Amino acid sequence: MLSVCLDTSFLISFADPNRKHHAAAVDYFRHCLGKGIPMFIPTLAAAEFQVGQPVTDLPLQNFRILPYNLPHAIKAASFVAALRRDEITKDEADLRKVVINDLNILGQAAEEGIPVLLTEDAGTLVRMAERLRVANLSTVQTVLLKDGFTPGRLDNPLQTEMALRPVAPNQE
Repeated sequence: MLSVCLDTSFLISFADPNRKHHAAAVDYFRHCLGKGIPMFIPTLAAAEFQVGQPVTDLPLQNFRILPYNLPHAIKAASFVAALRRDEITKDEADLRKVVINDLNILGQAAEEGIPVLLTEDAGTLVRMAERLRVANLSTVQTVLLKDGFTPGRLDNPLQTEMALRPVAPNQE
């Protein structure tokens, strides 16, 4: 069954109507709710969200909380080791920052078999997820809020939907 993981940037955009991609976050939330697609919030994302506002401001009854456990830590550590070994990133300080947040969340999604991660983080998270996929270490796909609400991307995150216009019966 399709499920999605929500990172901190998604939660912030979802909760704040003044954010640029708030509408897309709300549309994805409503779509998942309507289709019965489980939405997981990693406890790490909840903790980051809590720094700015209470996590209880979110409609928690609609989400599944994903605790961080030993298998997630092991998966995230394997990602770090691979990134170091393959020199995907040469900036050790950047890698440490990523480990704390993004790679742990990616590790959780990968370990739990959650295929899609909804995010606003086009920099670090998406970049690392792509590098791990290219290295055949993860299959987690990211869907960016900046691309707008595109429900087909939940089934196939690489898909783009075409804007089709109706054609009159006698036109080709």
